[in-house]
Amino acid sequence: MSEQIVIKQKSSTLGFLKRWGAARAKEARERALKEAYMQELTASIQDAYMEWQNALANFEHAVGKDMIDYYAYRIKASQIRYDYLLRKAKEAQNG
Repeated sequence: MSEQIVIKQKSSTLGFLKRWGAARAKEARERALKEAYMQELTASIQDAYMEWQNALANFEHAVGKDMIDYYAYRIKASQIRYDYLLRKAKEAQNG
């Protein structure tokens, strides 16, 4: 009778350890995915900022109404993209 109790305790302990190990592995995967997402988001933010700055610089040297309109559009579009990516990064850090 005591052998059955020992076997049940071992089985229960092994089950707990397996669940605990699986939970730790899942947490590690989630952290790795979040880190990769944040790195990609950071690169996108830097790209959007550079695009915005390039549009501003090109606007300063634009000649003709069409080019001025084009760079005005690019400035606004890149600014919106930059702001959006910053919001996504803040959400990811808080969430």
